[in-house]
Amino acid sequence: MRPTPHSAGFTLLEVMTTVAIVSLLLVMVYSSWSSVLDASENSQLAAQNTHRERMTLQALDEVFSGVAWYEHHASGPVHLNSTGAFSQLSIISRVPPDFWGARHLGAYPLRHIEFLTEPTADGTHQLVMIQQPPLSITNGSPKIHRTVLLPRVETFALEVREDTRPITSWEPNWNGANGLPADARVSLGISAEFTRQKSWPLLAHLAQHAKLPPGIGTVTNLSGSTFADGGFDTGEQDSSARLVFIIDKSGSMWGGQLEMAKNALLKSLNSMDGTGKFYVYFFNQRDDAMRINDIRSPVMLESNLGNINKVSEWIDSRRARGGTDPSDSLKSAFTHKPTELFLLTDGEFRVRKDEPSVRALIQSLNANKATKINTLAIGDPLRGTTTEATLMIIAQENGGTYTFIDPATVKSPPKPASTP
Repeated sequence: MRPTPHSAGFTLLEVMTTVAIVSLLLVMVYSSWSSVLDASENSQLAAQNTHRERMTLQALDEVFSGVAWYEHHASGPVHLNSTGAFSQLSIISRVPPDFWGARHLGAYPLRHIEFLTEPTADGTHQLVMIQQPPLSITNGSPKIHRTVLLPRVETFALEVREDTRPITSWEPNWNGANGLPADARVSLGISAEFTRQKSWPLLAHLAQHAKLPPGIGTVTNLSGSTFADGGFDTGEQDSSARLVFIIDKSGSMWGGQLEMAKNALLKSLNSMDGTGKFYVYFFNQRDDAMRINDIRSPVMLESNLGNINKVSEWIDSRRARGGTDPSDSLKSAFTHKPTELFLLTDGEFRVRKDEPSVRALIQSLNANKATKINTLAIGDPLRGTTTEATLMIIAQENGGTYTFIDPATVKSPPKPASTP
């Protein structure tokens, strides 16, 4: 009798038990590996956040170290506004060559810099730094550099104080008219629970281009109040006088500067006392020619009281906005064959790429030097710059006078609700 053979396989229970054990082992391995990955990602994110916070503090350190002050400017270089955990800082500073945006703004070490928070799509906030040359504010220049310093931030609280005495309180707001604060400090954090603090003394440096202008041709200097009260220097005119006024209304002319220019213009028109004719242009990136009853005037007007009253409402309604390109206004102005022209601006000219420079355009339009051209500049940002030198040269080449106007004594009126 043969022996009964034994089975070499596994029972179903043994197979199920083995599968369960292997599955449990795989789950344990996956969980351990996932935990390692999560810890690694969290550690990497924390390191990145720490690095971003340090870089932000370094940016603030370099900006505060280079605060620049204009010698004749009524408003200081630091403006600070705070709401809750967030502050907005506006500052004029001379930054080092390797500062953020060096490739885009390397030719402009003196910059207007803003630090502010912006809401994001996921309901949080990010910290942004915006830089531009000071003259960008006057002429709408495209040279603006924007950097997201912290993609997520829960605390960005800046404070300043007037002096370094321990009893002096820290303030979350600062108006530039108060001068320069003695100290600044910041509380910064991607998380409100873990913030970094740092403080700085503020020692302003005199802006290099706040120096007095070099003498090219005939140069005069006026205070804003003197200009607003006395008007353009039209001198003695006769019945053959044909005066053209071309006035900057770019964005930076908002407030006191544009109102000052309009007051001076009306003073000048009234002082003509019916002698000669006039035409007025305002300009930003395009020309804005004189209008009566909302219709562009095709001709110069006699300087009588009736005509001045007709254009006064149009003059008063001009608002500051846009860039700084007087080319179209100049071309139109010379079709009226003026005997004298006044060109007033507060910023660097930004002509179109297909257009000649303002000086070259005037040389072409006034080749016979039949028109006396006077140039006027408003504000410290133009002091000592190539733009100011160009204005001086234009006046010298065309038999006129260059005038620098200090607007420090002119205060801005309330901002209008709309800008036609």
